Parts: sequence; C-alpha cells; structure tokens
Amino acid sequence: MNISQAKQVPLVDVLQRLGHTPAYRRGEDLWFQSPFRQESEPSFKVNENNYWYDFATGEHGDIIDLMRAIRCGCTVKEALAELRSLLGQPVAEATPQMKAEAPVKKQSSAEIIGVGPLQSRALLSYLRSRGISEQVAKANLQEVRYKRGGNDYFAIAFENDAGGFEIRTEKFKGSLQSKAITTRHPGGDTVSVFEGFTDWLTAMERRHIASDDTAIVMNSAALKAAVIEQIKALAPTSVSLWLDNDATGSQTKQDLIEMLSKDRPQLKVTDHSTLYSEFNDLNALHMEEQKRFQR
Repeated sequence: MNISQAKQVPLVDVLQRLGHTPAYRRGEDLWFQSPFRQESEPSFKVNENNYWYDFATGEHGDIIDLMRAIRCGCTVKEALAELRSLLGQPVAEATPQMKAEAPVKKQSSAEIIGVGPLQSRALLSYLRSRGISEQVAKANLQEVRYKRGGNDYFAIAFENDAGGFEIRTEKFKGSLQSKAITTRHPGGDTVSVFEGFTDWLTAMERRHIASDDTAIVMNSAALKAAVIEQIKALAPTSVSLWLDNDATGSQTKQDLIEMLSKDRPQLKVTDHSTLYSEFNDLNALHMEEQKRFQR
C-alpha cells in the first residue's frame, strides 16, 4: 500500500476498527467523539471527501495525518505500516525475487511490554479529574506499558473478555489487541450495562452499584450483539442500563431493550439515563457535581 492507495481507505472504517463509532450524521458529515481524548460532545468530523477535522484543537488532515496523530507523531512510513496492520494486510509486499509461497510476516500494531498495578501519578491524576478516586481506580484498573512505532508509552488499562485492553490517558483513547466487552463479577441477579469503564467506575463512586455487582462494560456501542449474548448466558432476573444520552447511546439503548424484550420478555430492563438526562453520561454529571462541590 502506497500513500495514494492509503488515502482511498475510508476514514470511517479505520475509526471503527480503532473502536470509535459515529455519534451522528449532519448532512454529508459524520461526527465522532475524538479519538485523541475523552469528551462528552462529539467534536471530530469526517467529511464526504475523506478528510477529518478536530474542532477542539484545529488539527485536520487525511488518513495519513490521522494515523500519525494517533500514533504520536510517527513517520509517514510508520503510519502506512500501522494502517496496513490495522486493515490486516501484510506490512511488506512481495518482490519479484521473493518466492510466492514464502510467508510474509505481519507487523503488530503494538507490542505490550508489561501490565501491572496502576501506579503512575499522571494517570491517577487524570482519573481524579474525572471524579474517580485512587482507591476505586487501583482496585479495578491496571497500567500497561507498550511499544509502538519504536516509541514507548504507558496508559490506563482495562482488560476485556478476550484478553485485550481498553487504554486511556488524558490525551489518548484507544485499545490494544482484541476488542471485546468486559464482564465483571458474573453471577448476580442484576446485570448493569455501561458503554465505557469510566461510567462503570463512576457508578461505584456514587454508590449506584457495589464493587462486586455483576456488570458488563461494552467498550464500544458496536458490540451490542455480544452484550445480548452475554446477558443470555448470565441469565439475570433484571438488567440496568447506564448508557449515554447522545445519538449513539440512545440508539444502543433502544436496540438493547428491543432485543432483550424479544428474546426474554420476562426480563426486567431499567433505563437509568434519566438520572443524568441533562448530561451526555453519568461521569459528566459526576464531574459537574464535583466542580460545584469544590467551589
């Protein structure tokens, strides 16, 4: 894949492979929550010409610029390699001197160096800014160190059911290895469902749920089918939905309610989004109340 070929790859497909789904469409433009940070209102636009614009920072560009920005300033060559890897294509193309049957190795998008307890003061400080206490953070999250494009990074790590990780820093949101839902403490009569782990931790902070209550964190709204299958397997008597109030969250909530009522009409499903109806999600409400308390 060369630069010209790379620019023909739909940006929407790449963003979805990275775990980011569109929040809504306005005309010919698709709006996302930024892949570079946590935010309550979508500020990242992809237009019909396959270009993106980040309204929060003013950054913009094509697919190469996006890969370079996501991978923290890698070279164009490294960005192309990352894109090929993300799309599941070989990093190196065969030359006439190579035998056709010779295997071509694929480059991993990231190499995990180690996963351990959450200790970084910077990461803990970021979580505190989201209203998540050190005690709750350390009990439920980890810290991952990984290498990408020859550079070393560290981030908050939240493991999913497939052994992959959702990773976060103050300026970056992404995933490592497999993308999947996360199930915590199976076996309870009630299953609480959240879109992201920040809302799950917020629910603990606000004592809406206990630390050992059964919960499913979707990690992506695109994984709602996996959530349904897991709820079937867990066989609870009730389900509590704590989903976002944006377009994606509202559609996901509607789909889950319809799918669950069809498969298990006796199951009690409660929508808790009305508790934070003036905000995008539970954490946004929590952060606002924390600010008021500090004034």
